[in-house]
Amino acid sequence: HSWNDLRMRVSWAFVVAVCSVRGVAGHGAMVSPRSRNSVDYIADPPVNPTDRTGMVCQNVTGAPCENGQAAFWYSQGCFIGCPTCDHVSGRRQTDLCGLGALPTVTNPLHMSLNRAVKVNSPLDIYRHNPWRWPGNAPVADACGLAGGTPFPTPAPEEGRYVATKFAQHGMKGSLLPRLPTGVVWTRGGEAEVSWQVKFNHGGGYSYRLCPATEPLTEACFQQHPLDFVRTKQALVFENGTRHPINGTFVDQGTVPLNSTWAMIPIPPNGQGPRCICSPDANYKPANFDCGCKEGEQLDSCNTPGNCSSGACEPCPETPGSDCSRCDNKGGGDTFPPPCDEACMAQRPAIFDVVQVPASLPPGKYVLGFRYDCEASSQVWSNCADITLQ
Repeated sequence: HSWNDLRMRVSWAFVVAVCSVRGVAGHGAMVSPRSRNSVDYIADPPVNPTDRTGMVCQNVTGAPCENGQAAFWYSQGCFIGCPTCDHVSGRRQTDLCGLGALPTVTNPLHMSLNRAVKVNSPLDIYRHNPWRWPGNAPVADACGLAGGTPFPTPAPEEGRYVATKFAQHGMKGSLLPRLPTGVVWTRGGEAEVSWQVKFNHGGGYSYRLCPATEPLTEACFQQHPLDFVRTKQALVFENGTRHPINGTFVDQGTVPLNSTWAMIPIPPNGQGPRCICSPDANYKPANFDCGCKEGEQLDSCNTPGNCSSGACEPCPETPGSDCSRCDNKGGGDTFPPPCDEACMAQRPAIFDVVQVPASLPPGKYVLGFRYDCEASSQVWSNCADITLQ
């Protein structure tokens, strides 16, 4: 396909998608507006993760959803207070760099799981993960790494990225070419954005801008965080209809200072295996048994074993047995879903309205989407081309 053909195909496509691969934590993807990370939707043949993972993709226009592999761009082993990500410790619950950073998200209503725990106690096992200090954890790339690791061979918690002529496993999202969207925002006005999550590991997200003429780095995006119009959050369904909801927003203890982040309004679920796989020679992608002790390989919080003793409690700081899906609520949702069971069964996307700064000069920009997980040390990132007028 030519880039002119691409421009025609994306002009309508304000879509959201998320894909799932066993062994990877919380896939999240923006494409409203469409991100550069979705470029594989025009590969020949197109790469459609729905076919191999069974994931659902919602489009805010109600049209068919095509989003390539946009939900496979992320960083992992990224802990608050640490200078870099190690690319393999996606499910470690520890202060990996040992610098002693403390979480800034300590209000249980801003925590997406494990709310009954005493904050900063040993059983507050998610306190080192990105959402507990929104925006502070490092990333491997501000627009994500294809497959989540830079390594050419299989590694823990990688996403198996299908190579195309546009991208391959380990590629930095900031190196992707521009992907024209035709999206024009008015300075001082409001703009619509949306995304979708599957295998929800809790946490929250933000939107930021970087001039297209500058390198796409965290430092650039952090200069221009966008505020949410807090009364306009909604769910989006397959036919494009929207269901307004009351969002939860955090603007204290965030990076950059006082930037606004939205907590994922859907309670975490499907968080994967109890125990991490040991990153050794025995590691096999999607092997849920590796690294687990007797009983822990079963998908139940009620099975006696190394971590739980039947109580769904973690063994904090224990390599190979850190619990990555426990919630001390004792089963069920951490907080009420935003709509009833029938509604949630449709796997809605998340819709927001952001305020476009009037102070920015007109021109071409890149919109950055950053999703900081709480139950894993992962950050999901997408970047989209827009114009300010």
